[in-house]
Amino acid sequence: MKKSKLSSQECLIALSVVFVVVAVTMNIFCMKSLSFGTSIIICDGGLLISWAVFLISNVIVEVWDERTSVVLVSFAAVVSFVVMLIGRLIVLIPTLPEYAEQADAFARVFSNGPRTIIASVVAFWTGSFINVHIIYKIRMALEKMHTDSKFRLFLRAAFSTLVGQLADNAIFMTLAFAPIGLSVYEMSWFDILTAVLSGTVIELVVESCLVPFITIPLVGRIRRIREREAAA
Repeated sequence: MKKSKLSSQECLIALSVVFVVVAVTMNIFCMKSLSFGTSIIICDGGLLISWAVFLISNVIVEVWDERTSVVLVSFAAVVSFVVMLIGRLIVLIPTLPEYAEQADAFARVFSNGPRTIIASVVAFWTGSFINVHIIYKIRMALEKMHTDSKFRLFLRAAFSTLVGQLADNAIFMTLAFAPIGLSVYEMSWFDILTAVLSGTVIELVVESCLVPFITIPLVGRIRRIREREAAA
């Protein structure tokens, strides 16, 4: 029996599911700080998977359009906010004494208050929107000039990720940890700047390494599927 091939619609659904799962997980992982044994690099656990968010949104905007990607980003932001809000609500609900240790561990994971929750959602949506908008505008400009190529796809994906991640990191770190006396745990401006720059550099390097092996082949494959469907 011949194996049926995925349709472009099924590819979009699969990418959307992975995108939302990664977006929600990233906001949970960000509660673990990472330094890699040095004070020069300051970032959070969300850094390990944040590249996937930009990679998937880049694929979607390349194959489909800006609106599709923005709708997905907005939906993921809402889901992330609801999940974090429910997590905070669960922390506030009393538990049995024999499960106090488990409850304490759960509370530590969802220990981010309203300030951090709002900061993560606003930063995620803004950074993702900037990334999508930039890569779409560059793509449309190149298509009008009839000069698009795999190398140019790599350049615009890397550039849009650089700007988007920089905005994401800067907004999150400023809103969540700026030393303005709004919460107990705050950071110095120097540490915030260090975290923003080091996180952006790491994410850019990872994304740039993956674009030739994942983004470009995936975009090409789904485009061929859409072309086959249009010709059918």
